[in-house]
Amino acid sequence: QWGAPMLHHCIRLLQPFFSGIVLGLIAMVLHECGHLVVAAWLDVRVKRVGLRWNKGLFTVREQGTVHQNLLIALAGPFVNLLLIAFGPWYPVFGLANLCYALANTLPIEGSDGFRIAECWRRIRRGGFAN
Repeated sequence: QWGAPMLHHCIRLLQPFFSGIVLGLIAMVLHECGHLVVAAWLDVRVKRVGLRWNKGLFTVREQGTVHQNLLIALAGPFVNLLLIAFGPWYPVFGLANLCYALANTLPIEGSDGFRIAECWRRIRRGGFAN
């Protein structure tokens, strides 16, 4: 039958997918808030916050010192790691944050992981100025 029962069945099948998308978006917003809070705490001016289909939510900010950049880059994944603690109460939200933290710490150009690795390399080399 193609009436209301079929529509209800389709909605029930798609609900986990849409729930995952919403929770992933929440994880992304909270991740970026981590960067923004730490940038403000370190007096690094944020020029703008944007959204792109191929990049997600992102921030453009002034260049800080290498230590400021390291802390700001670590802040987003750190927020996601803290939010994994919600896993026992809301496992899908914990999983969304775990995935977001792992994906963002990969050392791929433009990612937090790349920035973290670059800052760490510069610190180990002795590049403390900026």
